[in-house]
Amino acid sequence: PTPADEWFPTSESRKMLEAEAAFREGYNGEAIKVGVCDTGVDATHPQLVGTEFYSQIMWPAREMLDKNGHGSHCASTVAGKLHHTPLGISVEGVSHSPMVCVKCLGRGIGTGFTSEIINAMATCYDKGAQIISMSLGSAECQGGCEICPECRLVASLTARGIIFVIAAGNSGPQENTIGCPSCSPDAITVAAVDRNGEAASFSSRGGDRFPLKPDVAAPGVNIYSGTARGSFIDVQEADAGMGFAAISGTSMATPHVAGFAALLKQKFPKITAAQIKQT
Repeated sequence: PTPADEWFPTSESRKMLEAEAAFREGYNGEAIKVGVCDTGVDATHPQLVGTEFYSQIMWPAREMLDKNGHGSHCASTVAGKLHHTPLGISVEGVSHSPMVCVKCLGRGIGTGFTSEIINAMATCYDKGAQIISMSLGSAECQGGCEICPECRLVASLTARGIIFVIAAGNSGPQENTIGCPSCSPDAITVAAVDRNGEAASFSSRGGDRFPLKPDVAAPGVNIYSGTARGSFIDVQEADAGMGFAAISGTSMATPHVAGFAALLKQKFPKITAAQIKQT
């Protein structure tokens, strides 16, 4: 478990993106639906009550529960409701966006088939998500971005106006460790930094193979947010069973950017992924 004095609650980490400044201007993301492709969501969690959710897990058939907790943690970082935990710690997502969470990583350990991931991406699009957050990936593409099924769908949906925010991966500090589909030139590829803005050692790097990646960075070290109660992640923590956890990874940085992208999309409805990379 991460020592409690090292936890970085989302109520604090969101300040690194200046989300509160957008809220003061009247932009909280409530008009922009965000899709989350992950291990599912605990829609009974106080931060996530009312979240729309589906499953694309083929085996066990349509497995729904977030047994891992990773997906719920990511969703609560995107747009979890303001909540005061039993330990008196405040947590709050970056935006107030409606979410559609699609389970495509399952079987307890958070693994997914390419077909399940692609179906989850398509479901997010079909349900009206304008931004799709993906804290997942494999070591490399199946034959390169030009023929990789996931990267091709990222390109296709980006052409239709969808913004993809994808974790760079946790294979740093070596270079050329950007995974798939985060290697997609159309995706906003997210690296992780700590509360001081320093690059996390685990965060995947670009290099000569990926000279323009990652695109942006966000808080991803010891992020304390809601998770599925009783899940694998939940029971690892010092406050086990309460439904909150502090974990690290580019997976945690990615939903910060997805939530912030929703704020930008609300203010600038025609903004693209390419333009967000420049902000």
